[in-house]
Amino acid sequence: MKRWMTFGLTIALSALLSVSFADGEHEDIHLGAMDGAAAVIEPEELAEPPYRIRYTLEELLPGLFGVDVGWDFHTEEGDDHPQLRQVTIQQVFISPRLVGVIEGETDPIFGEGLPGTWTLIYDPNDPEAVHQHIIFATDFLPSEDNPLIFQFRLVNAIAWDGTALNDSGVYTLEFVPEPASLLALGAGLAGLVGLRRRGGKR
Repeated sequence: MKRWMTFGLTIALSALLSVSFADGEHEDIHLGAMDGAAAVIEPEELAEPPYRIRYTLEELLPGLFGVDVGWDFHTEEGDDHPQLRQVTIQQVFISPRLVGVIEGETDPIFGEGLPGTWTLIYDPNDPEAVHQHIIFATDFLPSEDNPLIFQFRLVNAIAWDGTALNDSGVYTLEFVPEPASLLALGAGLAGLVGLRRRGGKR
């Protein structure tokens, strides 16, 4: 448990250092209702089979990589309220060494051995409060072919009219390194190989 507490503090430190994330890579994940069940409405990659979307990890600090994922309730065009009153994001699976922390908080909520649930509630007095961001971070650099994974479902959702909704299916977020990180890793490995070869010739 101490390992995750330390990692949570590392993420908090990155927030204090005002790390800026690239803008516009993906739109926020919009949560709503479809056919009597909670569902991801946008972006299209998550809303339609195979219900999977890929994010690029940025280097936050040396040896720490992360990405900012926005979440919000979906509002149909012309409506003055969202489709949901509340919903819980429930972790189904998460890769080892990957954690998710609410932006501005210090303790991760997603990760091995962590709570694994996060409830969003719409407040008519503060409609913008439901718009939240989760920073997914890791100290491990994955590969394009073997990304880190976060899978979730939407449970305990209540529609705007108070109707309880069925749980959603499983959605998948994949996390891969940015090309620059892969190049740097490749250069580092090449350097190590060179050192070993030179050392072996002595």
